[in-house]
Amino acid sequence: MKSIFLNKSLLILALGAVTFFSSCKSTIPFTNTVRTKYNLDEAKLKRMQFYVSSDISLQRGEQAQNSQELDEDGKLVISTSASLDNILVDGKTPGVCVKVLPGNKLAISFFESDDQYLVFGDPNNRGRYSLMGAEWKNGKGKINFGGKTYYILPGGAGAYLKFEMKKVKDYKSTSKKAKGRTVN
Repeated sequence: MKSIFLNKSLLILALGAVTFFSSCKSTIPFTNTVRTKYNLDEAKLKRMQFYVSSDISLQRGEQAQNSQELDEDGKLVISTSASLDNILVDGKTPGVCVKVLPGNKLAISFFESDDQYLVFGDPNNRGRYSLMGAEWKNGKGKINFGGKTYYILPGGAGAYLKFEMKKVKDYKSTSKKAKGRTVN
């Protein structure tokens, strides 16, 4: 009786191990080679889950506005106002493709609105899809984000797209145990 229970337990354990090890996931850089090899058209790209490789910090500042007026006591009051907007996209944040742009570029949104996206691309077919900016100077990139001009702070220039690939291998295994045979 113990032998049958032990054999069933080993069989269940073996099947579990095969299933676990045969469906391994890995996160890899998104490249033109991958896009071509797996024939990823716009419809497929819009259904894929992308991730950003590292932190991206965007910053936008409004110029100061000066105003002057007199208060009730006859004092001249000079006021200055300015604003600073910061947007942070942490590394490994999930995003979706909202547009496929010409020149091997993808618009990836990490936000709730499809209008707020970052452009990643590989226009020169050098490898992975990296964060694109209109202008780059001293590691800072200038981009249009949500209809406003932002600057990518240093460190964000090295960010690129990643995705999960799941390889499933179907193994079939059968086992038989000889019961033995006796003479009739």
